[in-house]
Amino acid sequence: MSLFSSKKSRSRRRPARRKRREHLLEVTATAETERRRRNQKALLYVFEGIFLAGLLAVAWFGVTLFIEQFFTKNKNYDVRVVEVNTDGVMTREEVLSKTGIREGLNIFSLNLEAAQKALALIPEVKSASVQRNLPNTVTISIEARRPVAWVAPGDTGADPSTMETSCLVDEDGVMIKPQGFEASHTRLPVVYGVPTEQWRIGDKIEMPELEAALDLFGLAAERSNPQVDLRAADITKGWCIVAWNDPQTRLTFGLKDLPAQLDRLQVILSHVEQTSRRIATANLIPERNTPVIFVGEAPASETVEKAAAKKP
Repeated sequence: MSLFSSKKSRSRRRPARRKRREHLLEVTATAETERRRRNQKALLYVFEGIFLAGLLAVAWFGVTLFIEQFFTKNKNYDVRVVEVNTDGVMTREEVLSKTGIREGLNIFSLNLEAAQKALALIPEVKSASVQRNLPNTVTISIEARRPVAWVAPGDTGADPSTMETSCLVDEDGVMIKPQGFEASHTRLPVVYGVPTEQWRIGDKIEMPELEAALDLFGLAAERSNPQVDLRAADITKGWCIVAWNDPQTRLTFGLKDLPAQLDRLQVILSHVEQTSRRIATANLIPERNTPVIFVGEAPASETVEKAAAKKP
């Protein structure tokens, strides 16, 4: 019995071992097949990448060759004419040297943006434009900054054009260095109370009171019947503008609503024209009953106050 039983048990174990062995072989074969598939797929991706890179290289070379053949190395696009409008800021030679533009260069090789920035850095230049006009022309246009007033730290009684601490500014408040003596500069108004040492040539002076003073000069110059003539202003106080033309007259303006204040001043001037009196001081800030003192008088004139109050 025991012998027979052991033979039967051995015969039952053999199929089980065979099945396990076959299962291991199948698993090993499946893993190997999957590994080959992954390798083949990776190799396919590599070949596709190389192929696409080759196509891009050929396309890039073709496009570059096309651009060179028909544009960048085409003699028809060599610069032959450079039109320059300097607006009196600088000479033609200085403009060409500053921008690097000259005849003979390929028109497509020019960096127009860099040329414009180089010109814009010049303090006397308000704006600059550099344009290519195909096939062979470049146009350079410069708008110069026009001085509208002098600025100085304080009123010393000297001509601002002779003061070392004074400087010219344009309508935007940008400091300009005088290019030699010009008679027109001596007729420009002056704004006192500007610490010019805090800024450099080409900088914009960030002072609201200066901006208001420049606006006041511009608006006053447009007024007529009667004419409003202002030659100087002091902005030292910060909250107001004290302006004058006659050394014996001082007119006080607020920083805002300048047109309305000039209207009040014109009403007063119209009244003064009918008399022989001269204004010593006038505060144009109040909207009604403008305080006015005449030369030789201490109290304000009630007649002028009433005239100003009747302003439409």
